Amino acid sequence: MTGPKVLVACFDAELRSSCFNRVSALGIRVDAVGDQRGLSRRLKKDEYALVLHDGGLELPAEISESAQLIEPGSALDKALEERVREILKVPERVPEEEEGLPEGNRPPWERHRGRNW
Repeated sequence: MTGPKVLVACFDAELRSSCFNRVSALGIRVDAVGDQRGLSRRLKKDEYALVLHDGGLELPAEISESAQLIEPGSALDKALEERVREILKVPERVPEEEEGLPEGNRPPWERHRGRNW
């Protein structure tokens, strides 16, 4: 997967999981860490356009420009998908009604529609 990468660095496991799922649903590559050691490893391995954190981990000064504090129930949390799109300049893709899935890529329940099993 190419394009911008997001790192979710949250000590709070529930918030980390929620952020990971919501951002990855946008089609963006997301990595998540929950401890200081994991954060250090990830930052050595990859560069991130955005780092979402809950303040529970100590972030290095060099990523301060790309870091966004996220707290449960905060404005960023409530509009996470929209804010991530704005920050990373990710266009929203809205499929047209006539645009269908090719027959080979249809979900199994649609491929067998009309069969009396």
